[in-house]
Amino acid sequence: MTLRLRPFDAADLAFVAALARDERVTRFVGDGRPWSAEQIADRSRPALRRDPTDEVGAARWFVAVEAAGEDDEEEGREVGLFVTTRREHSVEVGYWVAPPHWGRGVAGAMLDRALEAVAGLYGPLPLSARVAPDNAASVRALTRRSFEPQGHHEGLDHYVRGARDARDGSTAPRGSSSSGGARR
Repeated sequence: MTLRLRPFDAADLAFVAALARDERVTRFVGDGRPWSAEQIADRSRPALRRDPTDEVGAARWFVAVEAAGEDDEEEGREVGLFVTTRREHSVEVGYWVAPPHWGRGVAGAMLDRALEAVAGLYGPLPLSARVAPDNAASVRALTRRSFEPQGHHEGLDHYVRGARDARDGSTAPRGSSSSGGARR
């Protein structure tokens, strides 16, 4: 699968709204219910605002697009959304896959592309993710890329990749190189 992440912009709101209104997609997000038009607007606003990435709360969203042509340059269909948010000590990542593309490795491919880009956007910060414990596909995608479980809070499991290793001060995930985790 050839997948590209392109920056989210206002033209992508209809695609995001379709995902956010689909209960199959949102069942593992927040309260598990589809989002209202107001929630969609409120949650997409920081990504459209494009605050400086060193500010806590700054967000960058990306639309995952599967290449349509043999040369991988022709833009194809939108298959998912990848989000990043600057937190105090990490960059939180999240992803939604459009249901027709479930089971095709889209989440893993989005993670692979994002791991290449996030350090360039935010600097060398650990990555974090919050996952519903029964979202086995998401847990697999994260752990295959060196995210490690760090606890459970408010009904979600917390995973971190690149946490500072107290032994040598590096931010490489324990047991892997800093070049990235396993690929699907």
